[in-house]
Amino acid sequence: MALRQILKKAARQTPLVLARGSALRTTAAKLDRYDIIRTFFSAQAALVVKRRELACAKTRESPKPPINDHDSATTGGAKPDAPVPQNYDNYPPFFRRLAMSLPHLPRPSRDDFLKVATGFWARARIRFKWFTIKSFRRFNADDMSAFVTWFVMSQTLWIFVGTTTFFSVIFATANSLQLQHYIARAISDYLTAETGATVIFESAIVPKWKDSRISFKNVFISRRPPTAPPPPRRIDTQHFAASGYDISGHPGYHRVDDELDDAPLAVGGGEIDEDINYSMFDLNIDSVDVTLSLWRWLDGKGLIEDAVIKGVRGTLDRRSVHWDPDNPLDPASFRHVSRPGDFELESLQLEDVLITVYQPGGFRPYTASIFQADIRCFRKQWIFYDFLCAENIVGQFDNCLFSLHKPQSIGRTTEKDLKDGDWGRMSRIRIDGVNIDHVQRATTTEGPISWITSGKVDAVLDIKFPRDPEDASQLNAILGEIADAISTSLSNNPVLERIPAQRGLAKPPLQAPEGEKIAGDDNSKPRVIIDIDLRFRDLKAAVPLFTNDLSYVNYALIRPIVGFMNANRTLVPIRCRVVKDLSDFDGSWTMWESGLMDEVSLQVYDAMAYHVMQANMNRRLKTVSLWSLQMTAGAVLSTLRTLVDPMSARVREAYANGRGLYDVFTPGPVLDFDPFA
Repeated sequence: MALRQILKKAARQTPLVLARGSALRTTAAKLDRYDIIRTFFSAQAALVVKRRELACAKTRESPKPPINDHDSATTGGAKPDAPVPQNYDNYPPFFRRLAMSLPHLPRPSRDDFLKVATGFWARARIRFKWFTIKSFRRFNADDMSAFVTWFVMSQTLWIFVGTTTFFSVIFATANSLQLQHYIARAISDYLTAETGATVIFESAIVPKWKDSRISFKNVFISRRPPTAPPPPRRIDTQHFAASGYDISGHPGYHRVDDELDDAPLAVGGGEIDEDINYSMFDLNIDSVDVTLSLWRWLDGKGLIEDAVIKGVRGTLDRRSVHWDPDNPLDPASFRHVSRPGDFELESLQLEDVLITVYQPGGFRPYTASIFQADIRCFRKQWIFYDFLCAENIVGQFDNCLFSLHKPQSIGRTTEKDLKDGDWGRMSRIRIDGVNIDHVQRATTTEGPISWITSGKVDAVLDIKFPRDPEDASQLNAILGEIADAISTSLSNNPVLERIPAQRGLAKPPLQAPEGEKIAGDDNSKPRVIIDIDLRFRDLKAAVPLFTNDLSYVNYALIRPIVGFMNANRTLVPIRCRVVKDLSDFDGSWTMWESGLMDEVSLQVYDAMAYHVMQANMNRRLKTVSLWSLQMTAGAVLSTLRTLVDPMSARVREAYANGRGLYDVFTPGPVLDFDPFA
């Protein structure tokens, strides 16, 4: 049946083929079976050739030769609307259209498509397709999964390597889409929940592409007890992030009279029920530039790598802080405990910082500012220690300039630097003209500083920090030994000594007796050694009225010490050394928590007490020596008088014994009784 159908179809197509080819026989001729089969396949070949001719009609190249000998005679019978070859079925419409315009049948290459492409985007699509899969077929599931994996991994690597750039792109995109207020509000809510202080970004978050930083403008930070909402006010459209926050603690809502109150009151006149025994502050910051690092965040060191803070204004209110005088506080119990996620900044720079400080107990308000500060490492657990280890800090405290820097010297050489090989770093803090009331409030009521009623103090602190054990190596130990040997031979050279921090004295300063020397002990714990040079000026001291807090020894020495300070009110120089364990700075945020001020007060007392006792002892020795000298001189004079005039000595002796001149010059026995009785 199949063969019969083929024969019928061939018989119908034979006249058309014979009409177009003169080499074939006429339709009237008798056809056998084999001629019909050959004619059918020749017609199919002619259709293929016709389709090729239509595909190559737009080119100058001639069509390829026919497949067999019969194709040359059967070129007719092809339809103009031939289907697309199967080679292009897997191509997208764009590449299929380009492939149809090519002059030849083999699979086109990238250069072939680029020749017929028009426009930049068409060439970009061709290059992207060839770059990704080296072909022009449609993307399959494997390609899509590879693209997704590549995108996720590249973005992840980008976040790890360039965290700041990644977030800068996000913030820039949000700013272009007018979504900056949502991002600022979200970050504010997160920081408020994590820190416990209200953080408000009053301006958009702008990336700094040149410095690779993210800049936060007009930041407001406040820590106040919750109060009633402030009266309604007009909110500027530029400060959109501040809308909806409780900013009643802002200093702009308080008059000067309100700031001078001793205790904060709630709105409405009632007292605050919650615990307010903590320091409160309101700070306005012009700009905060930060660099982010996801590696540090995964390592538990916080997301911020370094920060630059400029233009800080505000108040620090401690008037609500109170304590029980009958129960002394232990500074060690107030040290902060380390927690995962505490920030550890590699660098912190401060510029133009000015705050007003309000102390409890009716203490006068004063200002503290930092002009410039460069802190190379700033950790939450070691805030006070890192502050002492800063590269340089310049500022003022209650109109008294202070500075922190490395000590310098004239003709400084390498061997002198290696002399301090046991120490990792050395800093010098200097502050001049500090009122004595600041020092009194930082110490206890038992030392001599609390007995001073007025005066000023100039302080210079040379601090030696221990070397980090993690950075120590055997090579450093060997170099340290060599440096010690060199420094020992050069220790007598005055050129290598450091420049003194203050002027020289006509007399040596007061010093406490030396205690146990543990600074050179290699087996001891890491310690911080502080050489303190204090010079009290214009002192006035008085004996306290209530001496319940004084011990028996202090009570016995209080009057001589007070008398000594009043007698030497012009200048009282004291030099002492404080040795603190490194663990005392762990968790300390202030000088009081580290216990440094108590140690300084104790050293001052020891120096003054030692000086007073030495002065009393010297006075006693002077009195005894004078008496001994008088007695010796009298004995010598008596001996000389006897040698020069022995007669007068004999007469004086007889007169003292009640004898006459006859008895003196007449030798004889001395009668023990009166003969005239």
